[in-house]
Amino acid sequence: MKKTFKKKVIVVLLLILGVLLLALYFFLNQVSNQVREDFWNLTAQALDYKDHEDGKWHITVEENVKDHPEIFIQNIEENATVSYSFSENGISYIYDLQSTEDDYTINNEKMTITSTDSDYKKYSVDYMNVIYHGPLYFDTITASGNITVQNDGSVIFDDTPFLKEMMERERTLIQEFEEKFDLDYSKTDFVNLPELFKDVQFDGNTNYNESLNAIQYFSNADINAKGYQIQTFLELDKNGNTGILGTYVAEQKMYGSQVNVTLQPRSIENCYDLIPVYDYEKEYTAYISENMIYLYPIDITDEALNQEIHNNFPNSVNQLSSDIKPIEMW
Repeated sequence: MKKTFKKKVIVVLLLILGVLLLALYFFLNQVSNQVREDFWNLTAQALDYKDHEDGKWHITVEENVKDHPEIFIQNIEENATVSYSFSENGISYIYDLQSTEDDYTINNEKMTITSTDSDYKKYSVDYMNVIYHGPLYFDTITASGNITVQNDGSVIFDDTPFLKEMMERERTLIQEFEEKFDLDYSKTDFVNLPELFKDVQFDGNTNYNESLNAIQYFSNADINAKGYQIQTFLELDKNGNTGILGTYVAEQKMYGSQVNVTLQPRSIENCYDLIPVYDYEKEYTAYISENMIYLYPIDITDEALNQEIHNNFPNSVNQLSSDIKPIEMW
C-alpha cells in the first residue's frame, strides 16, 4: 500500500515537473521571439556591406567593418536630396530642398535631425532657410527644437518649419529602401521616427516667417583701399540667441567675410558679447537698442560701457541699423 502511494506521489511530481518545464520552454521561446533583430547590422547585410550607385540612389557602407559599419543612404532628385544615416554619432536625417519663387528669389531650405541618446528616442532639430533676393542680399530663417519618442510610440516635438514635409519625404525614402533591398524594419529594433510622425497633427499655421525670420542690421559704407564700399552687417534671429556677423561689398554685389556668432549676455541689460564659432578677424561686444546696434571691442569693461550708454555711444567702433539696407550700385 505504501509503495503504491509513493509511486503515485512520484508520478504526480514528475507530471508537475513536466508541466513546469513545458511552461518554461514556451516562456523562453516567447521571449526569444520578442527580441528583435539589430536594425543596423541587418541594413548592412541587406546591402551586402557594399556601396550602391543606382539612378537616384547614393549609398555608402564603411569598408572592412562587419559590426555596425557607418551607413549613408541618400536619394538625389532634381531640386532636393533626402537621406538618413547610421554612425557612431547616432541616427541622422537630412532633407535639403531648393525652390524658386520668382526670377529673383531662391529658397534653399535644409533640416537636420540627429539622435542625442543611445536608445534613439531623443533628437535635436536644426532648420535653416537661406532666401536669396537676386545678387544683392539674402535673408536667413533659422529654427531649432527637440523631438522625444515616448514609450507608447507617441512623439513630443517642437513644431518647426519644414518638419512635416521632411517627415513625409523621409518616410517615403525608408519605404522605398525597404522595398528595394527586401528589408522590413518593423521586425527590427529600429525606431522609425518618420513612421511615428505618420498620424501626427501639425499646427495649421505654416507661416513661420513672421515669428522666425532673422533681422539684418547694416552700417553705413566705409571705403577700403581699393575704393570699394564695405558695409558691416549683423543678422540676428528673432530669439536673440545667435547671429551672423560679416561684411557686404556693394561694387561686387556680394557678401564678404562672415561668421556665425553666439550672443553671450553681459551684466548690462541689452549688451552681449558676440562669440564667433571659430577665430575671426575681430571680436565685438554689441549693445542693442531697438533698431540700432552699437559695436565695441570685446574687451571693453562694463564701467566703460555704462559711460558710453549714458553719453549716447560716442566711441562705438561701428553703428548698425535695421533701417539701412545693402547698397544697390545699379
